[in-house]
Amino acid sequence: MREFLKKVYAESDWGCRLLFPLVQARDWLREGWRSDRRVIERQFQAAFGRPMDWRDPRTLNEKMNWMKLHFRDPLQRVVADKYAVREHVQAKIGAEYLIPLIRTYERAEDIRLAELPSAFALKVNHGSGQNWLVQDKAREDEGRIRREFYKWMRISHYAASREWPYRGIRPLIVAEELLLDENHAIPSDIKFHCFHGRAATIQVDLDRATNHRRNFYDLDWQLQPFVWTEWEGERPAWPNGRPVARPEKLAEMIRVAEVLAADFPYARIDLFECRGKVYFGEITFYHGGGFERFDPPEWDRHFGDLLRLP
Repeated sequence: MREFLKKVYAESDWGCRLLFPLVQARDWLREGWRSDRRVIERQFQAAFGRPMDWRDPRTLNEKMNWMKLHFRDPLQRVVADKYAVREHVQAKIGAEYLIPLIRTYERAEDIRLAELPSAFALKVNHGSGQNWLVQDKAREDEGRIRREFYKWMRISHYAASREWPYRGIRPLIVAEELLLDENHAIPSDIKFHCFHGRAATIQVDLDRATNHRRNFYDLDWQLQPFVWTEWEGERPAWPNGRPVARPEKLAEMIRVAEVLAADFPYARIDLFECRGKVYFGEITFYHGGGFERFDPPEWDRHFGDLLRLP
């Protein structure tokens, strides 16, 4: 019976609509009724095996979680919205850095592959990691896409993570052009971790779909001797990978990242380099939700020292 329900939930529109409210009710009974502080404490304990230090946070992860409760700038809500942020980015650095917009949808049911180009990207504006990249729409199942976005449109990233800026964002589906390099491959996003408007380290994720690896570089593109990742027991889920060539537009990317980060104590600015141009991806305030561990662990304190709490 359990396997039958899973199949119905995943493969039929009526099953998705019927069963998804039950999934949401289950999640609320597990965590949704708890206070923000209590949810953060439980998640922090699970990630690090020790209590969250509210009185004297020192590591970067402690400070990110402290800021979920104690730093609430209205501008964060604007830039956390992956559609509204476009206007902010245009005003700060110019429209040429925006990935071209195709259209938006208010309902998953309105998605029609026939109306979209052969390659495109879909994402929700109010979540994290809920993206659908299409290189050839002829190979896609329109019903499956609609079912996934039907669920994603109803998931509250705030409720799951207690990341305040996501609370109350009106859900929207955003369709953009898909960036493809000269080899028809999707370029890696290059993430700049910035403190008080200054970039401190650069993150590159490799081979996400096959053998996910993650490297960190300094501003001179020297590989840094640490990992910052989720963990599978005592093993990093995303260890260091193969060397990555220095981006041709690195200086421009650092400048753009620092301009976009200047309004915040800490922000991760995600950019792309594709066909000789730099494109904006997103702005994040709580990398990994504040629950990814460093190895060696002293790097957590090193970056924590760069963040002055307001």
